[in-house]
Amino acid sequence: MERSSFSDFSCSIARTLEVIGEWWSLLILRDLFLGFERFDDIQRNLGVASNILTARLKKMMEQGIVERRPDTQDKRVWRYSLTQQGRDLYPILLALTAWGDKWRTAEGQQPLLIRHQQCGHITSAIPACTVCKEELKLDDLQFEPGPGGKETAGTALMGQVLNRRR
Repeated sequence: MERSSFSDFSCSIARTLEVIGEWWSLLILRDLFLGFERFDDIQRNLGVASNILTARLKKMMEQGIVERRPDTQDKRVWRYSLTQQGRDLYPILLALTAWGDKWRTAEGQQPLLIRHQQCGHITSAIPACTVCKEELKLDDLQFEPGPGGKETAGTALMGQVLNRRR
């Protein structure tokens, strides 16, 4: 069943899901972040069918998330890499990793550790305010319509519901 497009939604989450919302897309992004570049290596690591991998990579290239270039030693082989737009998705993958480690992984059994090279410690994603640098806790947030938002009954209701949970 074909889902409808989110591209016209007045919601940054929906617009992001339009580009990377399929689960294979997130796993492909993960592999690209981990340094996999060749189609065959990504396919082997994920166990994904070649037609699905081709379609996801094509869509991410069209959206400016991924680029491809011929291999310098074998022009028949393509190498894929993240564009700056793609690299800017790293907080999403870090947040998904942190949530999965907390709620879907046995304690002390994380499948991947993330080391901050500056201090040398193992770390995880914690959302922080871009101004004061304090940790963002859900109960301390208020959601308001933005300049690019559309005021609809649904968005007004969503704002009321989100802000009522205090």
